[in-house]
Amino acid sequence: MKSIPTKIREKAKDIFSIFEYSLWLLADISKFKKINKKEIKNVLIIHLGSIGELMIITSLFPALKKELNCNISIMIGNGKGKDLIYKNNPYISEILKLEEGFKKNIEELKKRNFDLAIILYPATFKINLICLLAKIKYRIGCFPIVKGGPSFFLTKRIFPLNLDKKNAVEEELDMIRQIGIDNQNPKLEFYITDKEKKDLNKILKKLKVKDYAVVHAGGSFLVKYKEYSSKIWPSERYAEVIDYLAEKYNFKIFLTGNKEEEIFAKEIYEKVKNKKNVIIANELFDIRGLATLVSKAKLLIAHGTGLVHIAAAFNLPSVVFEGRGDPTIWHPWNINCKQLFHPEVCTGCSRDTCRKGTRECILSITIQEVIQASDELLKKK
Repeated sequence: MKSIPTKIREKAKDIFSIFEYSLWLLADISKFKKINKKEIKNVLIIHLGSIGELMIITSLFPALKKELNCNISIMIGNGKGKDLIYKNNPYISEILKLEEGFKKNIEELKKRNFDLAIILYPATFKINLICLLAKIKYRIGCFPIVKGGPSFFLTKRIFPLNLDKKNAVEEELDMIRQIGIDNQNPKLEFYITDKEKKDLNKILKKLKVKDYAVVHAGGSFLVKYKEYSSKIWPSERYAEVIDYLAEKYNFKIFLTGNKEEEIFAKEIYEKVKNKKNVIIANELFDIRGLATLVSKAKLLIAHGTGLVHIAAAFNLPSVVFEGRGDPTIWHPWNINCKQLFHPEVCTGCSRDTCRKGTRECILSITIQEVIQASDELLKKK
């Protein structure tokens, strides 16, 4: 149940969003430019969000390519591994990164003669202005951020509130629906090479691993906020679930994450009874190696992080913890996913850290729930 402060904060944000949208309707003449799809041959997609968000938008690419027969470039932020998400993606011609200098970005975009910019996140005043000054004729948005200023200079934009509680995949598809393009059968896509498959097989053979599950307990927030994080499930609970999977299904368990998260993986490992079935794999794989590992796994257990959206590309059976936030919007686009969430406990704060220090939201998810969800998914497979 949402707390009063959360309700007030959300209402204030909604009022601001509607006010800002109304300003665009009244004052921005860009919206009077009619879009001629026949003119569009070079498309720029801008998304500066996280790895999970970058996976979600892969459902747009096939529809754009089919309808417009265009070149598609994507501009992303400077996070580690983000560019690897789109490596070998047949729909992407070029991966760009947002530069520090305002003028430098304009010059780089001008060189490429884009006809259409789809500004997915964030459609801030600055990003939109860069696209305008780069002489990109058509500009579609937006998911603005409050501190980013009014989202002007757009030819078309969607209504800023998700009143129907659409899944994030459908929300992103609303962008291209603005110009009459849709994907009736959206799916997330991650393209693994034959070499990557062979490399994984060598690792599995060396480790004598056949059937395995992946437990992804970490996340970028773990190092900073472990004590009060509303995303981190306790290590002793992970350990009990791991012992159950090892005993019942004779699975090997890969504990994954980056180097900074290895301390938590070791904490889990120390509490596991069946240690011979557990492999601490922090830094053993980069994001592409991790995706390849996931593609052949029997099961994934993780909180709502980028890896669950990569797993969705393979419809991998996944048990996903959602301590806080909106599970409807961010439910993985995966028919084989069990999302664990307790709305009666969640206050709707959407914060990575618990102000009260109680973490009731994530702690309300029990060991038995995870085991039951795992059993149900593995029976289906």
